[in-house]
Amino acid sequence: MPILARMKMVIEEEIYPPKGPAKGSPRSIHTYMGPNPAKLYPKARELAKAIFNATDADTHEEIYDWGVSGDKEKFRVRFFLHRDLDKFTYYLIRMDVKGEGSEKAGKASVTIRPLLRTEYPQDTLWQRTIFYEMLRVFWHRLFYHNKRREYILEGRNLLVMLQQQLEQYFRDLREQYG
Repeated sequence: MPILARMKMVIEEEIYPPKGPAKGSPRSIHTYMGPNPAKLYPKARELAKAIFNATDADTHEEIYDWGVSGDKEKFRVRFFLHRDLDKFTYYLIRMDVKGEGSEKAGKASVTIRPLLRTEYPQDTLWQRTIFYEMLRVFWHRLFYHNKRREYILEGRNLLVMLQQQLEQYFRDLREQYG
């Protein structure tokens, strides 16, 4: 029997606590003021890939706006990092990097919104039955719930490392060009 449409149930959870670091929202915002703000995007992407052990294929850009007027560059980039953890679950990290400036001075911000997403396929008739759903809920609550907790704690630790390395790069940029 052919599958007419792909279906899945998605469970999505913020990696940051509900009363997270940025005014109660589940994201992290880092601001930079100094020389060469345009260097932040390639470095932010490189750091995210290294820390989350991802490849180029695991990242994709959704928005890429870059313009130059005079000696100032203005940019806005949004990219996603997708890192598989197991058959059902993966990290989905959205990073927005925007700013403007020149080699001498400028400003920029890096916003990170991390999610843990679990997708259960519901493609077959069996996967759409109430019996399958009862078994899946039982399995998820009894066994998989604790694994998701581990993934969230691991994700928080990786995000702290990413934030620390971003802030260190901000300092290095200021020292190198300031």
